[in-house]
Amino acid sequence: MKFFILNGPSAAGKTVLLDFVLHNNNDCLEPIISFTTRQPRYGEKYGRDYYFITKEKYLQLQKDNQIIEQIEYLDNHYGVTIQELKRVEDTRKNGITIMTLEGIRMLKENVGYQKVISIFMYRDLSSILETLNELYSNSADANRRYEMAKQEIHDICSCDHVVYNISSLADADQQLINIIKKEINTVPLEKSIVPGQIYKHFSGETYEIVCDLAEHTETVSPMVIYRDTNTGQLYARPYELFCGKKEWPTAVNGIIDRFELIK
Repeated sequence: MKFFILNGPSAAGKTVLLDFVLHNNNDCLEPIISFTTRQPRYGEKYGRDYYFITKEKYLQLQKDNQIIEQIEYLDNHYGVTIQELKRVEDTRKNGITIMTLEGIRMLKENVGYQKVISIFMYRDLSSILETLNELYSNSADANRRYEMAKQEIHDICSCDHVVYNISSLADADQQLINIIKKEINTVPLEKSIVPGQIYKHFSGETYEIVCDLAEHTETVSPMVIYRDTNTGQLYARPYELFCGKKEWPTAVNGIIDRFELIK
């Protein structure tokens, strides 16, 4: 099972899409519920929207190393506990929630990059502004959120996948479901990449591994750093792509290794 995390700018439609996809796919998806030290708002329920806890309880969880991801916002703490991830795993479903990039990186570092799949929700800025003007009667608040969204939209390259919310909710839902299906059927990759190894690309060129796996600063995924044995040009490629396969018409069964170890 995996954890699917939505990210994106204000008013991109993350919460609406999350509710929609959970309603239609509760047989394979389970919401990951965060805790918070803030007070419940009208209509919010414990165990559905958040686990509402005291600051004393938060400090105890922190002391017991039970918090696996957390952020602080407006003097309140938000996060996910080890116990909550265990609860989701016990359902034998895939977890799904919304997090900041900081939270996603913390979760990946603690749980493993292949188990945590980040998905950026893109929406064009004109639609975001229209929604913000509808949500906030105070134009100053709407403009402040809009300026934040303009900055947040640059984070589109910091996630593993992108859902484009530019048509209908049903279309965005189908994009998300396609991503989920692809990821839950992906076989974990355990190929050892060692400096000095020589690989042959399916197109014929050969490359030498120059160092241990590097870490992508945004997605926290491992990167393979390698050098063209003829030109000396350095390249970086995500581990999963380097070790993965590619459709190739002349290959047996139409599938070929992207890189083949030859020395």
